Amino acid sequence: MIESEKKRIRKEFQPLTIAVSLKIMTPNSPANQVYNPVANEYDPDRGVTPLVILPEVIANASDGSWDKPYVNSLLAEMNWFANGENISAISSWNGKYSIDAVGDTRGAITISRNVAPGESFELHFEGVIADTRLGVNIPVKTDSIMLTTVDKSEDTYGLSIGDSQIIQYNPFLDKLLLYDYKVANNLISASTANRNAALDENSYERTIPLMVTKGVNKITTGYTIELYQVNSISSQTMLTTANHEIVALSLTSLIMDLRLVEKGDYLLLVKVGGKEVARQQFSVNRVYPKFTCIPASQASINPDEILHRNIAMVQWNGEIVPIPAPIIRMVWFTDSANKTGVQWQEGEKTVIMLDGTGIGETYLDDWLDVYIKAEQKKAFSVLTDGTNEYTDSNGNIYINN
Repeated sequence: MIESEKKRIRKEFQPLTIAVSLKIMTPNSPANQVYNPVANEYDPDRGVTPLVILPEVIANASDGSWDKPYVNSLLAEMNWFANGENISAISSWNGKYSIDAVGDTRGAITISRNVAPGESFELHFEGVIADTRLGVNIPVKTDSIMLTTVDKSEDTYGLSIGDSQIIQYNPFLDKLLLYDYKVANNLISASTANRNAALDENSYERTIPLMVTKGVNKITTGYTIELYQVNSISSQTMLTTANHEIVALSLTSLIMDLRLVEKGDYLLLVKVGGKEVARQQFSVNRVYPKFTCIPASQASINPDEILHRNIAMVQWNGEIVPIPAPIIRMVWFTDSANKTGVQWQEGEKTVIMLDGTGIGETYLDDWLDVYIKAEQKKAFSVLTDGTNEYTDSNGNIYINN
């Protein structure tokens, strides 16, 4: 018996798509502190109430070969940096932090160090994820978060925002987006009551409270607020309500349309007499959680049928998404023995003309694979002809998704 030459055949895997963000795990201990020089006290005092920040890492593969979206437990070579320097090499941080090493919070940093007035630390995380399918290590690096302290001296101004410094927008949780879609498609009637009921902390219309203080007192007059988009360390662009992602800006609140933001870093300035007296920075990120999308109907095709109808079933976080159209782009395809990759409609429903699929009449070619290529939609945009914006009869701009 003669043994042939061996040919090794491997599985082919798609590379991992990694999404990473910083998440504050301690609502009672935010990134900003307040210092009262009279009482010599910090609020919060991180020696009593530490700050915990998690570098949340989500991995996905387009071929479905990676079934564990949350992969913090796989992190290695974990390092936190303060102002660009490894925190382990900064003497003032010795004994003032710890890094979780086990489970889904692996990589999280617990900070017991108070930040003195005048100090500021820009923190970010770096590490690697081992992709055992391809035998590679994937670098992971987060955006930065700023740790600052406001001095509550009598003549010192301060600005704080009633929201996270890192705002995450998840369209799967947005009831207002769903309400708008239902109204636009005549599934329900528009009403102020129903719209208000859809407004919550997950809505694309996000109200960010602003609080300006002078010393220990809250003030609401005698200053102006300016908003900038941070392009780089040395470049900022001033934003007003002429920018469509800015719905309103007042002395006490900022309202943003998060549908129009993919990723952005923002800076709020408080000015008195044209001079800056306080500032606050925050960021907005659209998140892309893992979901599944399959054709719902698997019914057999009768010989006399000329059409096949189907509907997409989308699941996220263990639940069926009732109306995925405003969140997911879905394109239908069919394969048969005679034709592959035939593209049909886009949307959550399809009507397929069977005579265009190549399906046959014998046991060798009487089959049809129906499938969907799906992806989460990116940030929305204002609809234009390239120069002019499209509006309805009331002057409201059209939003394109």
